[in-house]
Parts: sequence; C-alpha cells; structure tokens
Amino acid sequence: MNFIRIPLAVCLYGLVALGITAAATEAMPVMARLRIEAVHPWRPPFGPDRVGQSQAVVIETTPALPSGALILIARSDDQEIARQTVVFSEKSPRTAHVWFADLFNFDEVILQLQSSGDTPPLELARQKITLPAFEADAAAHPETIINPVDLNTVLVPSDWLLLGPGQTGRLTIHAIQRSQTDEKFQVKTWFESAADRPSAFALSLPRGVRSEKTFALVSPATAEHDVLHVAIFAADGAKLWEKKITTMRIAQPIALPRFGAVETKLRYDAPISVRNAAGNFSDLAYADAWAPKFKDVVVALPNGSRFVFWRGSSYIPFWASRSNVGLCCEWAEIIPPFPPDVTDCVEPLMDKELRYGRVEVMASTAARVHVRWTYQSNDLVYKVWGDQAVEDYYFYPDGFGTRVLTLKRDPLRVYELSEFILIAPQATYPFAFVPTQPADILFLDGETRHINFPAKQASLGQPRDLPAVYRVRPHRDDPASVVYFNPRERALPRVFGAFYDQGQLVTPAYWGSHWPLARGNATGYKIDARVQASPNHTSLMTWQAAKPEPISTRTGPSVDALGRAKIMTTEQWVWLIGMTAAPDSAVMARAKSFASPPSIEAIGAHVHPDGYLSERRALRLVADSAEKIQLKLIPQSSCVNPVIELDSAPGKLLSITQDDQPLAPENYAWDGQVLWLNVIFTQPTTLTLHFKRE
Repeated sequence: MNFIRIPLAVCLYGLVALGITAAATEAMPVMARLRIEAVHPWRPPFGPDRVGQSQAVVIETTPALPSGALILIARSDDQEIARQTVVFSEKSPRTAHVWFADLFNFDEVILQLQSSGDTPPLELARQKITLPAFEADAAAHPETIINPVDLNTVLVPSDWLLLGPGQTGRLTIHAIQRSQTDEKFQVKTWFESAADRPSAFALSLPRGVRSEKTFALVSPATAEHDVLHVAIFAADGAKLWEKKITTMRIAQPIALPRFGAVETKLRYDAPISVRNAAGNFSDLAYADAWAPKFKDVVVALPNGSRFVFWRGSSYIPFWASRSNVGLCCEWAEIIPPFPPDVTDCVEPLMDKELRYGRVEVMASTAARVHVRWTYQSNDLVYKVWGDQAVEDYYFYPDGFGTRVLTLKRDPLRVYELSEFILIAPQATYPFAFVPTQPADILFLDGETRHINFPAKQASLGQPRDLPAVYRVRPHRDDPASVVYFNPRERALPRVFGAFYDQGQLVTPAYWGSHWPLARGNATGYKIDARVQASPNHTSLMTWQAAKPEPISTRTGPSVDALGRAKIMTTEQWVWLIGMTAAPDSAVMARAKSFASPPSIEAIGAHVHPDGYLSERRALRLVADSAEKIQLKLIPQSSCVNPVIELDSAPGKLLSITQDDQPLAPENYAWDGQVLWLNVIFTQPTTLTLHFKRE
C-alpha cells in the first residue's frame, strides 16, 4: 500500500469512463472512487508534523479496472505542482491512501489512468478543494535530554513536558494560514500555577506556507504537576488556536551512583487504566496501586544505560532508554498446551498486583551488582500452578551483565523464555519511535543480517546452526542497542506480524496495551484506543518454539511453589546482556570472550572446582597463603574485561600489574572477593595481584 499525504476537506467521486460515447460511459459500473478522510491517528505524521497534512485521499478500485498506472496530480492556480503514482493493496476492493509529502497549499486534484504506449491519459476525476484557513500544533521538550529514570520517573507520556531541577523548556510550533494577507500573529504561553505571568512571542506566518518556530519557555512556576497553555492570536486579538500540555517538574531527582543498584519509587503521574470483568473502564491512582512495602529497583551503569525493575511492569525488568522507551527480553511464560482452567495467557506480566513477584538487591559493590527477581507465571485471574522462576541479574562496570534464569517446572509444561519487546509510554505509536531496522543478527563467524520491519519470516534468512548475537534498538533516535547472546542458542526467532486497522498498516509488529501498567485487559490481537491512556508494548521477535540447551537440568522429587511434593524439572539458562553503542566488532569480541573463557595458570592460588561460571562470567579461584598471586590468562580468541572471583583473599588488594606494568586503579574494581578488570587482550597475559594482610 502506498501512502502520500494530501490535506483535503471534501469527498470526490469519479466514474471510470472507458467507452467512447456518453451513453456507453453512463452504462459502465463505477470502478474507481475517491473519498477524503483524516490521516489515521496511529500513522505518521505525528504531532506538529501533521499540521497541513492531516487529511488523505482514499482511492478504491475494482479488479476490472484496465491495466495502466493511476496518477494523482495536485494543481495550484491551474498549474501542476506535484504528481504521485498510486499503488493499491492486492485485496478486493483495491484501496490506496494517498498524500503528497511536504505539499501544503494547492486547490485542485486530478486522478488519471495512464495506459501503455502513446495513449493519452484518461481523466477519471477532478475536484476543486478548499483547505483549512488555519492549522497549528505545538510540542514542548526540555532543552537538554535526560533519561527520565535519572529524574526518578518512568515512561512519561510522550506529549507531556518533563523538566528536571533548573531545566528550561523549548516550545516548537508548526502553523499555516491560508486566508490572511497580514502575516503578524502572536503566541502566548503560561503555566496554570503562574497564570499571572504569561510570555508572548511574535509569529510571522506567510500565507500558504507552513512555518516552524521554536521558542525558549520561561518558567516562573515551581509546581511539580502543572499545565502549560499555548495559544495563537491574530493581529486583531482573536484567539485562533490553543493547546494544553501537561508538565512534570522534578525537584529532587534520584541520586544514582555511577555504578550500582538502588531501591526507589519511580514517579508516574498519570492514573492506571483498569478494566473490570464487565468490560467497563475506570482509573486507579498510581500511588494507591501497590502495598507501600513494594519498591522499584534501578541499576545504573557507567556507560549511561539503565536497567529497571518497575512495579508498573510487574517487576519484569527492561532497559530504559534515554528516549523514554524501554526494551525487555522477556521472562518464563507457559505456552500451549496450557494447564486446565486457564484464563488468558500464563506469564508474570499478569501479576499486576505483585501477588507473586518479588525483587531484591542481593549485592551492589564497586565490582558487581546482583539483583534477583522471583515470580510465578499466573493467568488473568491470578491462578498459579506451582511452577516458579528465579532470574538473577549480574552487572559489571563495563555495562554488561548476565541474565540467569532458573526454572522449576512440572516436567510436562512447556515454556517460552525470550522475546524482544519494546515498551512505550501512553499516546506513543510504534511508527513514531520504532526504527525501520530495529534488529541485527551477528553470527559468530562474521555474517551480519539486518532485519527491517514490518518483516516476514523469510526476511530472517535461513537458519545456520550457529550461535548469533542479537542487537535490538529501542528507539530510532537512540544510538545504543540492547545486546542479547546465548552461545547455546542456534535457532532463529519467529517474527511478529504487523497490525492493520481500518485496512491501514498501523504498527510494524504486534502491539498491545494490556501491559505494562494497565489492569484487567486480556491479551488481544487488535489494538484499541486504550493506548491513549496507558503504556503499551510492541513485540518484534520470539523464540516460542525453540529454547537453547540449558547449562544444567535435573528432574526428581521436589516441592513446588504451592508446597506440594512432586516430581519437578529444574533447568538453568544464561544470556550475556548489555546496552551499548559500541561497534559490532567490539560486541562480537565480548560475545566470543563470554562463550570461550581463557585458560588460567595460577601461582599463590588454585582453581576452584567450579572453574568458570558463565552465570557470573567469572573465573573462580581460591587464594593460598601468599600475599602475591600471579595469574596467567590464555585467551582462546580474545578476552574482554575478565572477572575473577577469589575466595579466601589474603587481605587488602594494594595493586595489580599486567605483564609487569602497573594497572591504573580506574582500570579495575575490587570488593574483597570479586575483581573486575578493564583489560582486553588476544595473547597470553600475566596479572600479578599484591595484597597486604589485615
């Protein structure tokens, strides 16, 4: 389907005249119709960009239309100013939504059929049009973009203004006027909490030209929750347009460490959308949604990335982008065949009240962060069946970590473990932020596949029985991507198909408003207007039908989460995770280092029976009595930022040398047991650790 913007305010109807005589023409059935409708609210352009391009021409034809190209022509003052070939859907009746990009002022459109050869084009319809006399819209944004999580808030609605301490805002206005010769207009802005102190700006709008202006916002107000008013007035004082923009001010942002995990309660000012069993909607105050004991956890990493366990996402963790969206790599979800008496899907996102989910900061040191999330997968009415999952997340100062999933389940149950899910605030549509090419597949032998959406399964290419690193971009304006890698995963994921509404493509992949935050909605396969009132998610890819081999598995007598003695299967999987803008080569080197640890020779220590723990990407040793420990690391390909767990450390770590050269203190972190090293090497290297007994 081809989309070309064109603003119109009338309906056009045309008869395809194929005969030679008027009588023959009148006898022909109608094979082409044109009508005008507003551009779908879930399709671009969005916000101020829609000014001047808010209407579309809809053309419908039947398969009986003769062969040839359909051309839509725009004219002004009897002169052609643009034309566009129309491409139809394959279904009957064939339909196309057509508009001209960046064309804001014309007075007539013509639909023509161009046959092959030198045959003159056949005019099918012609219509004079009158465009709106005045159109405007505005958007406010902070002068400096700060990750909302750094301001102790999350998923702020995209049409709101978020201001941190001392921040000023900027107001962007798009407007067009088509009727007045006087180009002088005035913009007035004021905050409701300081309505007696408005600001005014001059605005020049040449006739028939869409103008874009940006103004600095003066903010004398201090209210934490406010409303910004923006109005445009004509030279005679008449108000032509007004908009209200909800504003959040953060007086005391969270004090995030450079590296570490903190407990907090992330601010969210909008209410929670609730649907009851009868299908009626109501609101629940966010502050009243959970017991006071429940808090959120934010992991801050030195590269600026943030990993969040939020009550509003049922504690399902996600990477929080500075662009105010998130990306989650899923959880343990029961898939068909379901247990008996299931209502909707069985997964932790259904645990909106946190009846089962718990999150705990297990450790937060200079060398390592460890956060544990425990949950049961439940259905829409909170029923559980005794299976339990524990996910341990370990992070290091290089910004990378591991996802360790330990699942204790009924041996007959089947689970899905991985899915790439984008999370967006309310009133944020997928086509407004999802990159056209959101995912890359990097095979360990160097082959790279770039995946465009909307996608068909064939676009992923043929499976290769080879591990691959996945890089997924959460936002088109964010250079960082989420890294996800399991060296035991050799299957390609399945892509999710696009959604259509009223015959139009409205999202490049699955789109749901039942998670996060919203309550009471079942999983559906059609989006609705609830996206205006609640955050939503877009699912790109899933491994529902395939799981990597676990690093451990055991089946035997146990006790399930409901206290019942029974045979249970316990399995464990590990993924390398991170969010980075680093080049593919650096990410690949890190993945290979994770998959193939170095060999180690030790003097003054001996290797622990565990050897290498992929769960914590750590080499594990036990110190002997010596105050100096010498380690020779022999990489298989490259070794990137090795982690060493040293039991029975002989005292305070004084210094480290690498191949007899001092290692700067900023290039390692030590917490008394865990040593993280900011070193990369492809050849054998010798590390010497010097301790002082305490």
